[in-house]
Amino acid sequence: MTLPVDHIHNLDSYITNEGEAFESVADADLVSMDLWVPSESVAIHLIDPPSAPKRKWAELIPWILEDRLLQPVEDVHFVVCGQSAEGQLQVLVVSQSDVQNWQRVSKNSGVVAQSMYPDYMALPYEDGRVSVGWRDGVYVVRYGVVDGFAASPDMAWSMIDSLLQQDESLKLSLSIPDDAVVPASIVECADINNSELDWQFSQLPSQCNLLQGEYRATFSNTALLAWLPATLLGVISILLSVIYLQIASANMSSEISQLENRLTQSYSRLFDGRRPAVKDVRAEADSRISVLIAQQNSLKSQPIAGLLALDRLMKGCGCQLSGLSFSENALVMQIENGSALKKRKLNIPGYRVGITQQAGEDENAIELRLTPTKTGADQ
Repeated sequence: MTLPVDHIHNLDSYITNEGEAFESVADADLVSMDLWVPSESVAIHLIDPPSAPKRKWAELIPWILEDRLLQPVEDVHFVVCGQSAEGQLQVLVVSQSDVQNWQRVSKNSGVVAQSMYPDYMALPYEDGRVSVGWRDGVYVVRYGVVDGFAASPDMAWSMIDSLLQQDESLKLSLSIPDDAVVPASIVECADINNSELDWQFSQLPSQCNLLQGEYRATFSNTALLAWLPATLLGVISILLSVIYLQIASANMSSEISQLENRLTQSYSRLFDGRRPAVKDVRAEADSRISVLIAQQNSLKSQPIAGLLALDRLMKGCGCQLSGLSFSENALVMQIENGSALKKRKLNIPGYRVGITQQAGEDENAIELRLTPTKTGADQ
């Protein structure tokens, strides 16, 4: 479980053990958290980058700063936070005993600190502006990306006034509970409000984490074992998901194969000839349908339409066709033995039917003329 970021002074509200007072919290019960720590215990120094290779800087920086420190370098923790616009290294310096004490306080509150940051960095940063906040009787001040400090009121106002004198273009924002304590000279040039620092939703400056090197946060074996069941469940879930996807893919492939077989079988039932490949079925079917449509249209044209229309009239008449011609949009037939045809009703929808005697002595030799009407078959 990971809780929101908060100030180390607020950890009392996160105590999770229910045992006796001063009882240590088991590693398995610890929760991860990012913490703000008192800036009055952290100093920032600017130094020129060492001429040695970068991998050697961690060893050289303590000795470069030795003359500026009030305690032996062996007792101090150093963190390179970045580089200034002029190329100087920005080094955070804090006593090792303070870091160890903060970690002890965290653990006693049921929290394992994932990271720690000077609390002045919780203030919003704006280029050309000095931001001032209030925390339990201490002023926290930020005037750069990583530049800032925390101090008691009597010292803080002097330091803020010094910053304003160095650069008169600087703007000043004060977030304090009571502006009566602000010197008159500063009130005149400041934007004042009573907002409180929101530790949980302030942006973390990840490059300035004090828990680096030997103080980097680690989990004990007990804590890792506590997470093992959840990890195993996650792995099992992933494996089951993979197996499900493989089975679903196999089923889908089988269904696709069945649909392809049905498609080619349906084609063979509709059309004669070689069965095409699945990818060609649509093109072949379109081609066959186009041919059938052309054939259907030809059957509706003359004289084919006229011959089809005569089929019912001529059926069973015993006639013999001796001549057939098509002229002037009329179908003309010379018929022998047409006596039975003379007796039938010459009614064909869409056509005019006429029968005349052929020249000669045979009275059963007739000529049948079939002419489409204007509203009949297509001409």
